[in-house]
Amino acid sequence: MAFELGYAIGKFKRVWLSLDTSIANAARDFNRSYLGHLGLGFSPYENHQELAVSLLKDAPWTSPQDALLGDAYRERRPSSEQATLLYVMPPISTDAVIAVREEISESIFRQHAIIDDPREFANPTLEWYADTVCDADAVLIHLLSDNHRDSATHNTRASWVAGLAYGLNKPVLMLAHTTYTCPTDYQSILQEHATAEQASLLFHAWHQSIHIRARRPRRPESRSPEASQLLQLRDLSLGQPVAENERTRLDEYFVETSAFYEARSADVSIFVGRRGTGKTASFVALADDCRRDRRNHVCTVQPVGYEVDGLIHLLSEDWKSADRGFLVESLWKFLIYSELAKSVTDSIAARPLHSRHTDEEQALVDYVSQRSDVLLSPFSQRLNRAVGELRGTGGLGDTELQRARISEHLHIEHLGQLRRFLGSALHNLHRVVILVDNLDHQWQAGSDTQVLSTLLLGLLRVTQDIVSDFQRDLEQRRRVNVAMTTFIRSDIFSHLEPLATEQDKWPVRRMTWNDPDLLIRVIEERLSHAGQSSLDANEIWDQAFPADVAGKSPKQFIIENTLPRPRDVVFLAKEAVAVGVNRNAETVTEDDMLLARKRYSNYVFGSILAEDDPQRLMMEPILYEFAGSEREVAKADVLSRMRLAGVPDSDAEYYVLLLCDVNFFGIRTASGYTFPEHENERSVLLRLADRLAVEHDWGDVWFKIHPAFYDVLQIESD
Repeated sequence: MAFELGYAIGKFKRVWLSLDTSIANAARDFNRSYLGHLGLGFSPYENHQELAVSLLKDAPWTSPQDALLGDAYRERRPSSEQATLLYVMPPISTDAVIAVREEISESIFRQHAIIDDPREFANPTLEWYADTVCDADAVLIHLLSDNHRDSATHNTRASWVAGLAYGLNKPVLMLAHTTYTCPTDYQSILQEHATAEQASLLFHAWHQSIHIRARRPRRPESRSPEASQLLQLRDLSLGQPVAENERTRLDEYFVETSAFYEARSADVSIFVGRRGTGKTASFVALADDCRRDRRNHVCTVQPVGYEVDGLIHLLSEDWKSADRGFLVESLWKFLIYSELAKSVTDSIAARPLHSRHTDEEQALVDYVSQRSDVLLSPFSQRLNRAVGELRGTGGLGDTELQRARISEHLHIEHLGQLRRFLGSALHNLHRVVILVDNLDHQWQAGSDTQVLSTLLLGLLRVTQDIVSDFQRDLEQRRRVNVAMTTFIRSDIFSHLEPLATEQDKWPVRRMTWNDPDLLIRVIEERLSHAGQSSLDANEIWDQAFPADVAGKSPKQFIIENTLPRPRDVVFLAKEAVAVGVNRNAETVTEDDMLLARKRYSNYVFGSILAEDDPQRLMMEPILYEFAGSEREVAKADVLSRMRLAGVPDSDAEYYVLLLCDVNFFGIRTASGYTFPEHENERSVLLRLADRLAVEHDWGDVWFKIHPAFYDVLQIESD
């Protein structure tokens, strides 16, 4: 049914939905599904007579209600200058998903693939999908097998997107992990795969068969001075809320923060922040900033995924603690050195033919080319191959034998030679910057957090060793001014901190946004680059947005109803514009802003589910227990609701802390309620709250639910 519904919407048809409510939990499941998040209502029935009566009563064919997609999308022109692919990927990074993403990175879509990852961007709206599909040259849908976890939820949404794209006349390929029961609706565009290689080959053959229209660079239309002062709402493009999908335009409106400035000059940095706080945006901006100076070289390590099962088996073997540490740190040295060698040789190969290589550069190219199977394969393949070759090493018992085998299979002897060749080729450069991101993508439902913590902790420990090794000037190893920055989610970092020694020496830079003016600037930088008018950001606010929304200015309304993250404020502003465009309106109205807030509330609800502990997975039932609750709740009430949700008493305190960390809860203090910026501040606030509750006779520690969640949980607003 989802595919047909998407197809009807893509063909600009009115839709009328009915639901057999005699099926247990049918209404609840529909409302919690993606179709429910779209805000689609339904007519309930329990037999064919009730269905007929409802149909005749509603008479949808006579309804004055417009189609869900407005006429603006009939005339929508692609805005991107590059060939664009929309990839609707599953919430699980299977081998096939990793292989397809690596194939995309080598395809014509490598410059502008929009990755619809439900772990990063939960429950996109109809307008977001309509905008993105209209901008895309092709749409790739990846379905899970019938037996995969969360397959029904993902496949419903993905099938709906496939129908929408098909209705909008886009080339569509649907890939499905075997075994998949395919409805008759889309058998002609679905291909099933049993292996990662099959999935990669199917995508490769399909994308080469697609006709990609030629694109010209965007040029402002020639407009009179009077017309330039008029705002066209449909031209107001605020970009993508997720930085991964915004790489080509991010430099136009990236807002530099203190953490960004510190990382520009530091030798070693660890960027820590929650989803949506700008880690990947900073990653892209740092890379672009360093590349502007031709005396620099930038190596970006951003794997699309890696296989975890082999790591689990390897690290679960009979290792002594020191030897397990030696294994993990040796593994990282091999991966980082080989990634740097690969990026340098790729950079040399990309130079114009008339550009000469130095003897040292040619020596590096020759050395790497002779060992291409070891040094030039994609990150995930190098990691998986190394892990496979090391299996069984932990059972050798003898430390010397273990370390000898590690050195053999990780080509440690090559690393010394590679360091020598890299030093000779790079020592004249002003700066060599290594940026590491995406290594936490495997931190998902069902993951072995202990193994992944060991792996990521090993990277943080070895980073300083790598930088120090390059900055030493030895006889056969020339000094290279290397800097290294790693980006990691704060919920994952909190798992690593208890395992670390001397964590106070880590060069941690927290990504926080406690300044509302800075968050508004994130929107205004995008507004300034958003349309073809000559208006500045303040004039666009005045012309495009209402003066008053629920008694507040639009800026204040956005700040008070969103979590303090760039992704969130962009989402709400962009959604308000999209609602107005879909109505074919010239301006955003107060009702548009209120509807956008409701959709944002659905989005943010899904986004914090992604920060649940992969082994516990109790966040969703806990959140639903707060449906219709008071805005302010005592800790005893919170614990009672958790018991009703089925949370074991041993996990209750963990979830109290997590709800504070994701800003679902603010903590009551002497000055009111404070939403903590990070885990350390949360710990301090809770200790204060315990003491203040006694001193002021509050009776308990108190929490306040963030207004961002009021709409989705039907909590009465302030």
